[in-house]
Amino acid sequence: MEEVPDPIRIAVGRLSGVHGAVVESSPEFVQAESSWSVRLRLTSRHASDFVPEETRWVALVDASYPAGRIGIYPDLKGGLVHTFPHQDRNVVPSAEHATWRTGKPCLDSPSQCLGRIAGGPEPKGDMEQRLRWHVERCLAWLHVAGDEQLMMNDEPFEVPQCPEELLNTRFRVVHDEGHDTWPSWKGRDGQYGELQWGLMPGFEKTIVAEKFLDDRGEMIRVCRRAHQPTAEPWVGYWWLWPSPMVLPPWHTPGTWAELRRAGARMKVDVDRFIRWMAHRVGGKKAVIVLIGYPIPTLWNGNPVEVHWQAIFLPDVPTRIKPTKGFRPSPNGSNERLLQQEIFGGAKKLSYLRTSNWHPDRLQARGRFPSDIRASSIAIIGAGALGSTVAEILARCGVANILIVDHDDLEPGNLVRHTLIGADLGCNKATATAARLQGAAPMSSISAHAAMLPSGDRLQQLLEPFDIVIDCTGEDEVLRRLAEAWWSIPRRFLSASLGFAAKRLFLFGAQACAFPFDEFAAAVKPWLAAERSQWSTAGETLEGAGCWSPLFPARCDDVWLSAVATVKYLEFMAQGTWVNALRVLEQSLVEGTAGYQAVEFDALSASGANVPQEGGAL
Repeated sequence: MEEVPDPIRIAVGRLSGVHGAVVESSPEFVQAESSWSVRLRLTSRHASDFVPEETRWVALVDASYPAGRIGIYPDLKGGLVHTFPHQDRNVVPSAEHATWRTGKPCLDSPSQCLGRIAGGPEPKGDMEQRLRWHVERCLAWLHVAGDEQLMMNDEPFEVPQCPEELLNTRFRVVHDEGHDTWPSWKGRDGQYGELQWGLMPGFEKTIVAEKFLDDRGEMIRVCRRAHQPTAEPWVGYWWLWPSPMVLPPWHTPGTWAELRRAGARMKVDVDRFIRWMAHRVGGKKAVIVLIGYPIPTLWNGNPVEVHWQAIFLPDVPTRIKPTKGFRPSPNGSNERLLQQEIFGGAKKLSYLRTSNWHPDRLQARGRFPSDIRASSIAIIGAGALGSTVAEILARCGVANILIVDHDDLEPGNLVRHTLIGADLGCNKATATAARLQGAAPMSSISAHAAMLPSGDRLQQLLEPFDIVIDCTGEDEVLRRLAEAWWSIPRRFLSASLGFAAKRLFLFGAQACAFPFDEFAAAVKPWLAAERSQWSTAGETLEGAGCWSPLFPARCDDVWLSAVATVKYLEFMAQGTWVNALRVLEQSLVEGTAGYQAVEFDALSASGANVPQEGGAL
């Protein structure tokens, strides 16, 4: 028998002063968990149908205490048997060594009701207080669970936890429901229908809910981005429930019997759906049902979107043989056979990993304002600068991007390009678009892998795009943009780098054609200074042979320029889009790099800066 470490012995001793908690055993080491178990008896101030006055618990304390994990679980004997909000799904575990259930309360939840009773941050590193804090927090959770106060009106809604032990990990199912798609589902509670699946290039073992149809085959809604048809014969159905698919208080069904019980509470006839579905799916393989229900943003609020959970159905034969003693129906099926065998009560549900990839979810960690995200942006030039600008735009939520470039990726490009060695020899625009489509799966990112056309063909190519960003630094590109004409003004932004990317030239314009003459006049005074720096530094060559001079610039300088370009785009989009040249020069003050806006004068040619007032970027 292992000796109890001093930190754990001291921590358990500190529990003697916790009102409502009794330590029922000495710590025991659980080898399979690398933790010490402590058995507790907790008394709730508020008993209910689901919370007895006294319950037993097992605290698992990491062997590295006061570091490591602490979890408090219902005991198999005398513990809670129901699942509540702010708790892992509470079932008997499959592990033989476990003498506790899986329903660990979420004791580090920011829940306001827990904070009022046992507030304060977890005292990590404090061997006397850390375990005590968890036990007091568990008591607080138990009190509010018994008082039915775990679901507070002003707290974020929590969807029921999917049964991890029943999760089929063969593939992932994706949908894109949000507040903008909710109107399509209003008034459809209790209904069901068919859906069509699509594939996302670059995402293995992932299928997306592409089209939802009602039971008459009429379209309800489509995914915001079209995807490739599935090569596999996936069959799909959707089924909308009026409220979360749970057994009280908050238990996700694990068997078809539990699903029937949950449905009966809401007057949802599970067997009626099974009959409807079996009539259509007999003999087909790979059948997936999305079961959904409306959810609010906050507890007890109004619904704002549909939450879907995918379930993989058992095979239904084309003609079901009747069970002994029962006659088959005229169409060869037998309802009792469906209920007792194929969808029998003890049969476990096979859940699939289901994710909501609505842009609001994917971009929750940071994105552009809505006006930029809603813009369609064409980027001409997928070199070091253009590819990085495209990367930022895609990851910040721009929904529609076109990348134009005719060049292929060369080994020398790798030093500062966003593409990698696996893309060598590929067209830059095509490879960049494919890479970014993987980073922004619900956006439309396309490529034009050819020279920029001219005249009417250029006008047609860029007609769908509100903003055109040129990152080539080539006058010929700007001349072609000047020769084309759009009846609705475009917003143009030319971004080009000076020598070694120490200067960034940004020219914005809103017009029916790019104002090349205005641009040329504005940038002309700076060209002499740039030529002087090139002349002083000399040409950079890649190696022996007939090579063209290279543009020297480190990747960090190019990426800094890309960030400044996007920041300037955001600045212009928030105000009036005026025709003007903005010149930025790098500055390094006490190790901090940034850009300063500068005006041209004689000092600029010698490398000195004349910052504009408030010109830092």
